This record gives sequence, structure tokens and C-alpha cells, in this order.
Amino acid sequence: MQHTLSMLRQKWRRRGRSLNAASVAAATLLVAAPVWAAPLPVAPDTARLSPSGALLEVRQQADVSTSHGVSRLHVALPAGAENFQIEVPGQTVARWHERPLVLERKEAPVSASQAKLEEIRRVEGRLEALKARLALLAGKTASGGYQDLAQQEKYQAEVIPALYVEKAQLEQRLPLLREELGKLPPDPGLGLLMEVTLSQPVQEASIEVRYSYTLNNCGWQPCYIFDARPDAGKGDKGDVVAVRFLAEMWQNSGMDWSQTQLTLVSGSSGPREPHRLPRWLVESHEPVQSRARVAADMAGGAVPMMSAKNSKAQTVAQADTASIFASWTLATRGLPEGRSRMLVLEEHWRTPLQWLARPARDNSRVWLTAHCLLPAERVWPAGPAEFLMDGQSVGQGRFDPSGDEVDLFFGPDPRVQVQVTEDARKRGEEGFINKSRTWSWAWTYTIHSTRDKAITVRLERPMPQVVDKSVSVTYADTPEAQKDTGEHKLVWDVSVPAGGSAAVRHALSITAPRDLPLRVDAP
Repeated sequence: MQHTLSMLRQKWRRRGRSLNAASVAAATLLVAAPVWAAPLPVAPDTARLSPSGALLEVRQQADVSTSHGVSRLHVALPAGAENFQIEVPGQTVARWHERPLVLERKEAPVSASQAKLEEIRRVEGRLEALKARLALLAGKTASGGYQDLAQQEKYQAEVIPALYVEKAQLEQRLPLLREELGKLPPDPGLGLLMEVTLSQPVQEASIEVRYSYTLNNCGWQPCYIFDARPDAGKGDKGDVVAVRFLAEMWQNSGMDWSQTQLTLVSGSSGPREPHRLPRWLVESHEPVQSRARVAADMAGGAVPMMSAKNSKAQTVAQADTASIFASWTLATRGLPEGRSRMLVLEEHWRTPLQWLARPARDNSRVWLTAHCLLPAERVWPAGPAEFLMDGQSVGQGRFDPSGDEVDLFFGPDPRVQVQVTEDARKRGEEGFINKSRTWSWAWTYTIHSTRDKAITVRLERPMPQVVDKSVSVTYADTPEAQKDTGEHKLVWDVSVPAGGSAAVRHALSITAPRDLPLRVDAP
């Protein structure tokens, strides 16, 4: 009794609550009562999972006790239940209050942590038995003649190696099982008993009730798999990006959800309150951007490419995008305790893949990218993503679409590279009658491809951002670059033949007055 109450106090404090005298007395009665006296939590009929928790809805036939003209009923909730709401058809609920409930009952289903612990104990027991048997065989000596000794040696030669193999396997398996146990939530041995008082007495011994509550140890998050297949397109159909939208779900309620209808809800993102209005300062001069800001502007920028045409999707969930939050009702009922993954949507996006090069002195990589136009009738919540190229994993990241367009990056293509050659570099040479200084650079970018079809590589270089009007920049590029003044970059769309090469020569000069302190560093 004292041990159970002590455990109850510890678990209750972890929920941020304290046990007062009435709660201790109630818990004492529950502990002392027979195991059949208190109800157990009932598995939900429906569960709406969001990234921040789960809303569970239950329909239950609850027993009613009437005393002195007051009818009460009891329902049990699992540990961590919050936001309890109840409805009794044909009745008005006057009030309800909660008290702690010990859930260690013989009728309770075995939780994942209990099952894993039992497995660990079986492995530990088998391991100790093997050690004892090996010790016995090692110390056993034959008594008798030569024939007895030969039989014992033969037996040991056959049995002992197999025992050592099994012992090594169990010793390797045991730490893995303990690691898996550490990842599971603790066994929910403490719950809540909700005592509901009705405003009018009822004659029935049991009535139907409907109630809901939330659990923050259950939920889901979207995750994606994008597989770029550059050589999958035939003719004019374009390249292919295979897309899989999955739901990673978890439920640690300690209940069996095998018959529960699951719905995934996107939930809200960002802050709950709006930001304050910014200050609008009108100054007498335009502030000069810092070099760090200029460098950040030059390094950024999305890749403008053609939109994607989406093929017919294969769905395994019924989507609802008419509400405030998008939701997906899964066709398969049930969710086992622990973590699970389930496919929500699978489709193929036919979009031209783009090779992107941002060459530097020590960077010869060419990146494979895709710019996709998302279908207007679907919702894609942000989540972690895995990126593949022809089925081979190239890394992980985030899929966080903004609006109806998204850029996907599939890492460097090992079959395409860019070689950088520095042709000229002149710093601060004097100009006409020593009134100006000029800095000059020239590079050649040679793109090599071993692909069996021609590709187009988008080559990008930063454009110098001139702050002082007395500074001028001139270009001598072959072929001529496209100037993206919004992103402050130069762009070339380079056609590279199959198994061949193509080159771009980029040259520029910066001229400034001699007395203007200017520091020029070419990235």
C-alpha cells in the first residue's frame, strides 16, 4: 500500500500536480478496493492526430450510481489526459471532478514497454542458463575408461561451440533490446478517474455517454521522399520526380487502438499572435548595406525553372481541405502503440530537372534541382524529407513549401562537373593621369558531362553591388550573361552535349576614383 501510494505521488508530481489529503484518501480507497471496482480507460472510437497532440473521442456505456436523489457516473482516462469534455444525451451535466487512478489491472492490455521488458528478461534468463551450462561442461571430467572419455570429448566438441555461438548472439542482442526499451515511453500506470454528476437523477443502471480529451503523447508529423529520375522521361514527357507523402505517427496512450478511426490534421504553424507593426523611419540619406548583407544577398536566390505537370496521384487517405486545417482520414483503422509510418499520398511529378553550377575556386560540383508547381487542390504540410537520385539516398532536409511553388535540391550529380580556370587577376592598376584605379578578373568555366544525353546547366555568379555612384563595372563575357538585378547575379544557360563539354568565359573590371577607399575582393 505505501509503495503504491509513493509511486502514485511521484508520477502525479511529474504531471505538475500535488496530492492533497482528499486525493490521498481517494487513492487509498482505490488501492484497497478489489481490482474490478474501478473502470479502465476505453479505447477511442476516433482519434484526430495533430503535430502537437491528439483529440480522442469515445462513446461508452457507463454505469450509473444514484444515492439521495443524485446520479453519478465514472469514466477512466489514461495518464496525461487534458481538456476533458463530456456529453450525456438527454441529460445535463452539473459538474465533474477528477482524482488519481491506479491502472495496474489484470484486464489491462500489455503495453509495448511491458512486452519489451519481458523479452529482455527472457534473453537474460537464457544467457544465464547458457553460462551455467558452459561452466558445468568446463568443470566436468570423465570417470571410467577410454571409451567414456572419448564419448565425452565428442559430446563437448559438438555442443560447446554451438552454445558459445548462441551466447555471443544473445550478448549482442541484449544491449539492442535495452536501447529499444529506453526509446519507449514509461508504462502509464497512473490515470484519472472522472466522476460526473448529473443535474437530474436517472433510473437506468447504465447510460451512453460521449466524451473527448487530448493527449500530448500521441500525434503525427508529415515526412516526404523525393526521388529524382533524370533518365526516366520518354520523348517530350519530361523528367520525373517520384513523390511519397507519408505520415509518421506515434501513440503512447497504453490502450489498444486496433479499431480506432484515424484522422490526420495539419494543425497551425507559426506564432498564435501577430507581430507588432514595424517602425517606419524616413532618413535624410540612404543607409549603406553592410558587406555581410551584400554577401548574403549574392549567395541567395531560388532557381527559376519551368513548372511541373503532376500525374494522377495514388491516395490511401481521404483528404479534406475545405476546413481551416487540412485533414486526411486514413482508410486503414487502428494504430499500434509506439511509432508507425503510413503512406498518405503517392504520385509522380513530370518536371524538367535542372543542373545548377555556382562555381568557386575549390568547388567543382554541379547540383541537380527541380522547380515544381504544386497542385492547388492539395495541401502539403511542412516536414522532414529524404531526397534520392535514381533510388539512391543523397541526403535529408526539410520540405517547407511557400505558396504554390517549391524548389527541390538533390545534391551534386557525380556525372557532371565544372572546372574553374583563372585567366587573369589585376589589382588596383593606375588609370589616366593617376585619377582612377581598376581591378580586373577573368575566369573560364568548363562544364564536363558524362551523361548519355544533352543537358542544360544553369551557371550562376554573383554580380558586384555598387554602392557609390562613382564606381563602375564593365563586363566582357562569352557568351553574354543574363543579369538578374533582383537577385544580384549573372546567369548563363549552358547547353552541354552528351558525353561532352561546354565553356563560359567570364571577365569583368571595376573602376573607382583613386582617392576613394575601396576594398575589392572577388569571391
